[in-house]
Formats: sequence, C-alpha cells, structure tokens
Amino acid sequence: MQTWIIYALLSALAAGVHSFMFKVVIERNYSPNLVNALGYLLGVILMWGYVYYLTSTWIIFPKEELIFVGIFAFLNALFYNLSVLTRIKSLRNIDTVIFFPLYKTFWPILVTMISIFVFKEYLSFKEALWIVIGICIPLMLLTKTENKIQKNLSQGLIFLLITVLFSTIGVASAKIVAFYEYSLDLFIFMTFTIGMLLSWVSYLYEKNIQGKTYNSKGLTLFVTVLWITHIASYFFFAKALEWNFAIVFTINSFYILIPIILSIVFYWEHFNMKKAIVIILSIISILLFI
Repeated sequence: MQTWIIYALLSALAAGVHSFMFKVVIERNYSPNLVNALGYLLGVILMWGYVYYLTSTWIIFPKEELIFVGIFAFLNALFYNLSVLTRIKSLRNIDTVIFFPLYKTFWPILVTMISIFVFKEYLSFKEALWIVIGICIPLMLLTKTENKIQKNLSQGLIFLLITVLFSTIGVASAKIVAFYEYSLDLFIFMTFTIGMLLSWVSYLYEKNIQGKTYNSKGLTLFVTVLWITHIASYFFFAKALEWNFAIVFTINSFYILIPIILSIVFYWEHFNMKKAIVIILSIISILLFI
C-alpha cells in the first residue's frame, strides 16, 4: 500500500473521532468558539514543538512565502471556524446518521470539480466511477419518513450545504499551498495561530455582547482529545495531498462512518436497515478502491 493511502486512511480515522466530538459539544452545551480557541492554542504549541524538533530552530521563511501562506492560512482558519458553527446548527436539527452521509455526498462533488478544472488533475475511468458510486450511495437516506423523524430536516439540510461550501474553501486553500510547494508545516502553524485569534474574539463577543452562557464541566480534557484528533487528521491529510486531490479527499470523506456508529452506540440515534445498507455499501466501495 502506498504511503499517501496510509496517510489518507489515518486522516480519515482521526477525522471520524474528531467529528463525533461535535455531537458531544451539542449534548454537553459547550461553546463551539471556546472549544475552537482552546484547541487552536494546543495546536500552536504542538506545531511549534514539532518544527523545532525537526530543525532545532525555527526556519526563517522568505517574505514572499510568509505572505502567500499567511493569506491562505487565514482563509482556511476563517472558513473552518464558520463551518464548525454551521455544522453544529445543522446537527441540532438532524441526526449524525443523516448529516454525515449527505455531507460526504455534497462535499466531494465540489472538491472533484476543483481538482479537475482548477488543478487540472487527471482521473481514470475506474477512479471516477468509484467516486460517483461513493457519492450516490448516501442519497438513499433522503426519504419522507426521515422528514418526520428529524427535528427540522429542511433547516438541517440548508446549514449542511453552507457547511459544505465553507469546508470546500478551507480544503482548497490547503491544496493551493501544497500545489505551489510551499511549507505545509508553516501553513498548519499559521492556520492554528489565526484560528485561535478568530475563535477567541468570537467567544468574547458571544459571551460579553450576546450574553450567552455555556457549560464548562470537563471542558479541558474534552478539548485536549478533540484537538489532538483534529491536529492528527489535519497533519495526515496535508501529507496525503502529494497525490490526486479528489482521490485523497474522497478516501478521507469516509470518516463519516465513525461518528455515525458512535452516535448510535452512545446517543441511541434512530437507525434502521436502510441506514445499515448505506453504511455497508460505503465501506465496500472504499475497500474496493484501495
């Protein structure tokens, strides 16, 4: 198995655990912005130590690279933060069993279009067919029955689509940095730093201006676990981007199976045979590809 596939699979595993934690954010009534701010702080510290360990000192990057990477790191952090907020709004209206399969459906469509038309990357017929199959399977979940089961299916889908758009912009910014062969370590470090500042300002606004109150019990341990998985997912995904954007992204998108299973086990979300078939077909499609 090639190295980039291993990186993509490790990224998917970490992303799956990370995504399930957002369900916990809702159930425990944590502040998404505070969770992001504390997590980014942890990310900054870890990335600082990682780069120092590799080089024994911080590399002096050219001014041109700092500006270029800084712009796309800002876009990545901004749209990731926005996608977290819209994701939580969506998950307040629909179950993870609905959200994540559909999220996996709509997101690869945009990413594949960017891969082909922007980065001019080539897909073989087999790879294209696999991506189409993987995208179409989750559409089986949209039924009239689910409209009655979910709190607000239409509102949940609207915020889901907004989340897809924001997430696509964030992912594309990482690919652009990799495409021009700039330092991904610098990109990740700057993304975490900018994200920390944006999240902290947003938290202060909602706390002091909007007067919102949240639970803080067990927050420190929760944030540590949440962001270690996020950093791992982000790191492995960036390393896997040495290969075709659409393929790497589609493999990574199968992380949705993990939060679905965990939500069913821990929060008893609605589950039936049709949803089981969708999950099984999704697993088979990725195994056949690898």
